[in-house]
Amino acid sequence: MKILLMRHGEAVDHAPGMGDGERWLTAKGRRLTREVAEALVEHTAPAAVLTSPLVRAVQTAEILVGAAKLEEPVTVVREIATGDVEALLSLLRGYHGDGPLAVVGHEPTLSTLAMSLLNERRWPGFDKSAVCCLTLKRGESHARFEWMLLPKKLKLVEDLHKLHG
Repeated sequence: MKILLMRHGEAVDHAPGMGDGERWLTAKGRRLTREVAEALVEHTAPAAVLTSPLVRAVQTAEILVGAAKLEEPVTVVREIATGDVEALLSLLRGYHGDGPLAVVGHEPTLSTLAMSLLNERRWPGFDKSAVCCLTLKRGESHARFEWMLLPKKLKLVEDLHKLHG
């Protein structure tokens, strides 16, 4: 199964009286996320999307669902926001849906999840709107790195070591 890990787009800064979970995507964040989502769908379209409940992640996931023309809404998974990587690993390993599964979330949770899935000690991190594709075969404990889509130039990098630069 292919797993697409995607960081949310650029969000507004914190403001007095606003909780972190209420921050929404900026116009630039929506635009860049839309560009990334369209490029992603051309390469590897998700069949299902899981997202953190935080507004900026839900908005990112909705843009991805729209680009992929999915009929099913996003599924909100609280553990993405709380950083419960063990619960997320269990959820991913138990997923039996058809097609790639996208997980939209935040740093450092996505990096920790990627390192756990890949059994890596180093990870370059996720820029806002970046997407990483991993392949996890059923019954195997570790995934294989496929590629990372970098949002700034919509560049696809297929060598994990080149990301560590």
